[in-house]
Amino acid sequence: MLLIVDDDPTFLEAAEQALDDGKGVLFASDGRHARTLLDTVGPDFGVMMVDLDLPGQDGFSIIQEVRRDFPTLPIIAISGVYQSAALESAKLVGARATLSKPITPEWNQTIASVRHA
Repeated sequence: MLLIVDDDPTFLEAAEQALDDGKGVLFASDGRHARTLLDTVGPDFGVMMVDLDLPGQDGFSIIQEVRRDFPTLPIIAISGVYQSAALESAKLVGARATLSKPITPEWNQTIASVRHA
C-alpha cells in the first residue's frame, strides 16, 4: 500500500491513476492526517511519499517524525517547487529517494526500488 502526503488535489488525482499498482493508495493532505493513517494502517504501508512544500508542517519535519516512529518505512520525498539540491537534502532527514513533479514513468521504478530495498 502507498501513502502519499500532498495538498494538491490535481496532483493526487493524477497520482492515483498513475501509481496505483493494485496494492492501494491512500492520501493525506497534511502531516496530522498522515500520522492518523500511519497509526491506523501502520506496517501495511509499503512506501510513503511526502511533498516537501506543505502548509503548516513541512515535508522535512514529517519525514523526520515518521523516520523516528516508523524506522523501516521507506520514504520518498517529492516536490514540484524545490530544486534538486533541496530534494536531495531530504535524504539527510530520512528519505530513501527523491522525485520531482510531474509524475513520469521513473516514479513507478523508484517506488518499486525503495519498496524492495
